[in-house]
Amino acid sequence: MPVKLTTICYVYDCTERLTSDYMVKEITGVVKMEDNNPNTIFYLKIKAFISLDENVQSHIGEFEKEQMIFMTGKFITCEGWFSVSATSIKVIPDLNFDTMPNIGINVTLTGVTTQTVQIHDDYSSISFFVQEYIGKQELTDFWLEVQHKTNNEYLAKKTNAINTGTRSTTAILIGTTKYRSPVTDTTTGNITEPEKHILELMDISIVTMNRPNTNNERRTLNVPWMNTPTNNSSRNRSPRGATPRSNNRGKTTLSQMNSTQETIRTMMSTNPVPSGAQIQATQEETQTQLTE
Repeated sequence: MPVKLTTICYVYDCTERLTSDYMVKEITGVVKMEDNNPNTIFYLKIKAFISLDENVQSHIGEFEKEQMIFMTGKFITCEGWFSVSATSIKVIPDLNFDTMPNIGINVTLTGVTTQTVQIHDDYSSISFFVQEYIGKQELTDFWLEVQHKTNNEYLAKKTNAINTGTRSTTAILIGTTKYRSPVTDTTTGNITEPEKHILELMDISIVTMNRPNTNNERRTLNVPWMNTPTNNSSRNRSPRGATPRSNNRGKTTLSQMNSTQETIRTMMSTNPVPSGAQIQATQEETQTQLTE
C-alpha cells in the first residue's frame, strides 16, 4: 500500500556510509509543528540511498547539516517519531530554522478498516491499519487514527458510510499528521491513554473493487471529447472583471526569538533526540504488540 509523506525539515545531523552499490545518508530531521512554540517539534529518522552508478538518476540533492530541505518519502510510524526512506530531497537555500514555516507533515496513504466512525468531542474518528515496507530492520505496519470535524459535511458524508454495509473498507487518505504522547496517571504512574499518531483528514476516496464481466460483453467507453457539444454559449462568455485584492497579510516570522543556534539548543534540550537504545526498545515493544 502506498504510504507517502511530504514536509520541510531542518537537518540536525547527518552521517554517511558506503555499501557496494549505494552511498547511504542517515539524517536526523526536525519538523516544526507550531510557529510560536519552537519546542513543539517532531523527529524524522531519514535514510537516503544514492546510487554509485553515475548513469542512475537520483532525486536526492546535495545538502549539509543545519540546512532546510524539502523532502518526500515512504514512512513508518514509531513512538514519537517517523522512520522515513527518502525518495526526493531538495535544499531550500533561503530558509533557516527561525524562518522555517509550519506546514506540518502532509501524507497520502492507503489504509484498511473494519470499524465504523465514532464521534467524540465534535470530532468523527476511525482507525485504519496501514502497511508499508521501508527496510528489513523496520516495522512494516501501524495503526493510524483518522479524524475530522463533525460539521464538515463533505467528509462526514464519506466517513459515515464506511462499513455500514460491508465488513471492511479500503480507502486512500490525504491529510496532515500529528503525534499525541501517552497520558500517564501522576499518582499511579500507569498509562491511561496510549500514544497516538493522528491524521487530520483533508480528503478520502473509498477504493471499490470492480466486479468481473461475467457476460464477456465489451465495455463501452464514454470519452468526453468524443461527444458532440450541445450548447457552447456558456463557454463563449467573457469572464467578469474583478478588482484584485491587495495582500496585506503579514508574514509570520520568529524575528524576535533568540539566535538560531540558541533556539535550536533550547529545542533539543527540551525534546532530546531518541537514542539508539530507545529506538530499538520501541521497535521491539511495537513488534511484540503486533504479534500478540
